[in-house]
Amino acid sequence: MSENTEKPVVLSLHNCGTPEYPRYMISDQYLRYWTGNDWSVQGDQDSALIYADSNRALQDMHNLMLIVYGQKPMHRFYAPLYIDLFTDKKVSKREITKWLVKVTKLLLDTTNHGNGPIDGSYGTCRIEYGEMKECK
Repeated sequence: MSENTEKPVVLSLHNCGTPEYPRYMISDQYLRYWTGNDWSVQGDQDSALIYADSNRALQDMHNLMLIVYGQKPMHRFYAPLYIDLFTDKKVSKREITKWLVKVTKLLLDTTNHGNGPIDGSYGTCRIEYGEMKECK
């Protein structure tokens, strides 16, 4: 299939738990669910791998997308993210990083806007908190 007519892969993260015990599963655009090894038959939620952590599920979604798009050349862009923390107390970089990992989610609306800026592309973003430096 040529790149111009190839249908993009669309993955979705589904909340299947409760507010007390959130759980997640991954499906593709055909409502096949990721089992951890392969895709289920269409509509078979019972075979889905259930994640307790949304970050782990999103990481697996990224890895599944890389299986499809990872052989293409990658172009990297840099876009700074600024974090403003207002406090009169001393706080370590480790404490800030731990807090940020828990409270932030970087979400891309690929369902409504596609996997990348052009057909056949896959764009992804991540925040490298380990590279965080205080601005003077």
